[in-house]
Amino acid sequence: MASASPSGPTLPQAIAHELQPQHLLASALAGLVTGVIGIIRGISYAALIFSGSLAAYLNVGVGIAIFSTAAISICVALFSSLPGMIATPLAAPTAVLAGLAAAIATQMADQDPETMVLTVIAAITLGSLSTGLFLLLLGRFRLGNAVSFIPYPVVGGFMAGTGLLLIRGGIQVMGDLPVDWGTLPALVEPEAIAHWGSGLILGCLFWALTKRYQHYLILPGSLAGAIALFYGSLWITHTPMAIARAHGWLLGPFPEGGLWHPLNWQEWHRVDWGVVLGQGGAIATLMLISLLSLVLTNNGIELAVEKDIDLNQELQAVGLANLAAGCGCGMAGNQALPSTLLVHKMQANHRLAGVFKTLPCLTVLVLGSGFLAYFPKPILGSLLMYLGIDLLLQWLYKSRQKLPLTDYLTIVLIMVVINAVGFLEGVLVGLGMAVVLFVINYSRIHATRAQSSGHHRQSNTPRTEAEQALLQARGEEIHILELHGFIFFGRANHLLEAVGDRLTQPPQPRFLLLDFHLVTGLDSSAVLNFVKIRKLTTQQQITLIFTGVSEPIQTRLIQGEALGDSCRQFDTLNQGLAWCEGQLLQGGPTLQTAPIPIPSPSSP
Repeated sequence: MASASPSGPTLPQAIAHELQPQHLLASALAGLVTGVIGIIRGISYAALIFSGSLAAYLNVGVGIAIFSTAAISICVALFSSLPGMIATPLAAPTAVLAGLAAAIATQMADQDPETMVLTVIAAITLGSLSTGLFLLLLGRFRLGNAVSFIPYPVVGGFMAGTGLLLIRGGIQVMGDLPVDWGTLPALVEPEAIAHWGSGLILGCLFWALTKRYQHYLILPGSLAGAIALFYGSLWITHTPMAIARAHGWLLGPFPEGGLWHPLNWQEWHRVDWGVVLGQGGAIATLMLISLLSLVLTNNGIELAVEKDIDLNQELQAVGLANLAAGCGCGMAGNQALPSTLLVHKMQANHRLAGVFKTLPCLTVLVLGSGFLAYFPKPILGSLLMYLGIDLLLQWLYKSRQKLPLTDYLTIVLIMVVINAVGFLEGVLVGLGMAVVLFVINYSRIHATRAQSSGHHRQSNTPRTEAEQALLQARGEEIHILELHGFIFFGRANHLLEAVGDRLTQPPQPRFLLLDFHLVTGLDSSAVLNFVKIRKLTTQQQITLIFTGVSEPIQTRLIQGEALGDSCRQFDTLNQGLAWCEGQLLQGGPTLQTAPIPIPSPSSP
């Protein structure tokens, strides 16, 4: 963590290089632009968390979000493996925190409101500290590669679920009502539609502009233009600020004073720790979602900037950043893909860009809550709408054209479960679906790597020309199946069907040779199917031969009575094939022209 990269200059050397005027100006401009965007996003995330019965304490939430933006940004900027990396609180972890805060508010609805808010802050703090320590340890022990393999449909469902939660959160911020079946009648009232409908239109407009024009000033310029449009509308209609605030178009009112309120010693004693510990599942979800978000964002940044990023170093950098945020009662976050790409597009891929980003954040914290009362709610809601629409279009619409139906339905299922039950349940359902689909798809791969007969394959035992001619003539009496991989119920059924089909087709073999040297394991269902194969061969008076069986698999076969006295066993396929050839050379009945009727392979 002491150097800018594993083989690059040290951190002081990198900072000294970036202090050159040509780099300093670019870093300052990029930092200020991303800082303004981070502030507006932070306010929108705070409004998402501190909504409903917590709305009166939105100023506290804004302070948490803005402080977290500054703390996370500067830590990741200094310790990331990629100069110009920008970090901030992100949508997915924020959605988890919103659910956590809502659950605490519901559980403590009859208690003192200040105690409830202190408990929410303590839970957010504990979530950040736990997440930071979790990510730091993963990076310290270099477990990044072990956690980077996440099934694509799980990632898609996670992002689509986040997108739908953001849209619902945007409607709640603008309409002051949660989005559920019970509140639908109130949300479709004309006055409510005017509030969230304006934000939806702006969100769609933001999305269209950012897709049509790739300039880095489009989003901040659009937000500034929307704010100007709002106040222009008030001026044209001669609507006083007090009336606009009374009708819910503006935030507030808020108490006077600063925004950032870390808990002091006396306030920590007022926290209901029983309620906080009861949210252990939500905090564990936050840790998991933060990890998923980090890995996904890391992969996206690598592809976009075409540079390798050390995932283990990123885990440590983001872990330290979350610990720093948690120490100030802040919220969790990690790398931000759009802001990082924006910095690189501005040719300001320097560490100081993330440092300069903190300046607008610190300015807002110094100004206090006074300016918040003039911030339009539709702008906050529209930003949440924009983020949600972008995620849904990417993962719910575009992915349909790229993914198989089963993978796409997995994404839809995860999205529904996340919004109906919770993030952790949705991710677990997705992982379960991924396992089921893997088992189904893997079972379609036949356990038989190759099959042949003695006519096409002979042992390396020296033979005379007459013996070779005889073996060539009677080679079909030896049927060879080379197995591979882990054999479980699905693949074992395919094997059983293949053996049954071969034994019912003339000419019928005298020897069935099963080679196990590439088999890694088998389950109980597979053992049962090998028992059925032994019974089939016994009924047909066919000698069953096992070769290359490892000791653990041999034990399983013997215990399951699949490998008995009627079977032959050899160490290698060549040895088994040589024994079969010896039996043919010693004489015996020729090939049967028609098979004896045998039971169905599916019968016991």
